[in-house]
Amino acid sequence: MALDASFVARTFAGYLDLTVEIFKQAIQHKGYALVDVFQPCVTFNKVNTYEWYKQNTYILPSSYDPTDRDQAFKIATDNRKYALGVIYKNPNKPVFEEQLIAYRVDKTPVAYRGLKV
Repeated sequence: MALDASFVARTFAGYLDLTVEIFKQAIQHKGYALVDVFQPCVTFNKVNTYEWYKQNTYILPSSYDPTDRDQAFKIATDNRKYALGVIYKNPNKPVFEEQLIAYRVDKTPVAYRGLKV
């Protein structure tokens, strides 16, 4: 959020359906997508278990608006209980390539353009 990513989400590996849905959305998102996945270490971490994550996380309600950046920042930084779901999404933010001069006139990837001598 602080680095202005255009897609930020968090999930828990114990919720397979939610994890799959979030990764689908992240892959389809045009631009940089950051997905934080909570995954317990069953070998070395005896504190943050599957049960601990289930008790200390919640799934964002369907009424939540992920385009509200201020609210998303509050949710992303709240460590009392961790929100799961798409926390922030800005589909209107231009991606890196759209901001380069080389693509303003010609949208063809530079690698596919012929050499101009």
